[in-house]
Amino acid sequence: MATAQGKGLVMRLLSTLPVPTLTDGQVSIRRPEADDAATVLAGSRDPLVREFMQGVIPHQDEAAARRWLAEVPGALWARDRAAYFSVVVGDGPSVGWAELVDLRPAERAAEASIWLLPEARSLKVAASALRLICRFGFDGLGLGHIDAYAARDNMPVQVVGASIGFRRAGYRPGLFRSSRTHTLHDAVHATLQPADLC
Repeated sequence: MATAQGKGLVMRLLSTLPVPTLTDGQVSIRRPEADDAATVLAGSRDPLVREFMQGVIPHQDEAAARRWLAEVPGALWARDRAAYFSVVVGDGPSVGWAELVDLRPAERAAEASIWLLPEARSLKVAASALRLICRFGFDGLGLGHIDAYAARDNMPVQVVGASIGFRRAGYRPGLFRSSRTHTLHDAVHATLQPADLC
């Protein structure tokens, strides 16, 4: 098994692992599929997703989203760059996205984020999706901590993080630029240790 050394412990590399499906019985995260194109298209055009996430480029149409799904998530996984998952409630279609990005093997760390379509936005679904992606980071990759950043004025995301054990670690002025308005957002930095995940 390929690993990256860090502080006496090791982080497993994505490229050595299959993309798992993880569930809590109601919410699941799984490998993104071509059939998730409508969700990815809608998410890339959603005003709140675009306002509070950096680097979201709206897909031109469903065919463009389908091409992106066929090319990008698997390539980034194979290069140990990012773990992308579709969020599913029950047996329904995907309703959002969960990801681990900014993988830092030497620190055994990564950054987690999620987004949900408006009809799926609830504390329960958001907390479940975030908990599942963090559980994969800790149990699947061997991360020692996970960071999350939320715009100062995006209180719902801060509440979701706190509900699963993230603790406030700092404040970062002008950390990221809105994909929609290009406004610089101040961010609240929170971090999660394996023992604090609830």
